[in-house]
Order: sequence, then structure tokens, then C-alpha cells
Amino acid sequence: MKNSKKKNSDPLAGDLSHLFERKDWKHVRYEMKPKNKVVTLRMSESLLDAIKLQAEREGLDYQKWIRLIVEEKLAQAS
Repeated sequence: MKNSKKKNSDPLAGDLSHLFERKDWKHVRYEMKPKNKVVTLRMSESLLDAIKLQAEREGLDYQKWIRLIVEEKLAQAS
């Protein structure tokens, strides 16, 4: 009789150490508080274009990127 053991089809079976290599990690930040206030901010078109470009490079929506920058500056100030 041949080997009748079935191969484990579980994708999480076996060595998963490659998933823990830090070079592959990406920082993720969750915004849990509701955004229930609207702020109008006037700026030059070139500044907004630069903000959008940087946000795109970081894989973020430009409005979220602006919020993160404001949070960072507030954290540095305290």
C-alpha cells in the first residue's frame, strides 16, 4: 500500500518565519476617532500639489496625510 497520508492543504502550516522579516513590514495607522468636524484651509495650488504627491508616495489620501502631519507636529510641541 502506498503512502496514504494526505498533504496538509493548510496555507498556514509549516515554517512561516519569512512572514516576520522586518524589511517587508509596513507601518499602518488606524484612525479610530470619527471625523465630525470640517476645516477649510486655503493654500496655493503648488503647495496642494506637493502635498498630494507626497501623500501618494506614502500610499495615503492627501487629507489623511495632512492630519498625520498636524498630529506629528502637535506631538513634537508637547
